[in-house]
Amino acid sequence: MKRALLFVSVCLAGIAAVLVVAWLSGGFKRVGLDANIVVALLLGIGFSSLLGVGLMALIFYSDRSGQDAEAHRVSLDPDPDELEDSKNSVPPADDRG
Repeated sequence: MKRALLFVSVCLAGIAAVLVVAWLSGGFKRVGLDANIVVALLLGIGFSSLLGVGLMALIFYSDRSGQDAEAHRVSLDPDPDELEDSKNSVPPADDRG
């Protein structure tokens, strides 16, 4: 989990650095954007980046913890008791009449 937090913080710092450099160099003023549009743009970029980085961190954490391998193993080799229970179960009645 420590590596995932480090990954998230490094990615967010890189994104923030790029946006600060663009803002300091006057990149937003050359395009003709007013303050409201710049704030909305920065919030949208920040939220989208945070969502993407967070999801990738969760994928890395899930892969390293072995949960994916366990789920894959269970899906390929089902429990024989569960198969027997599903053969003996009666499907629910249809109430559409």
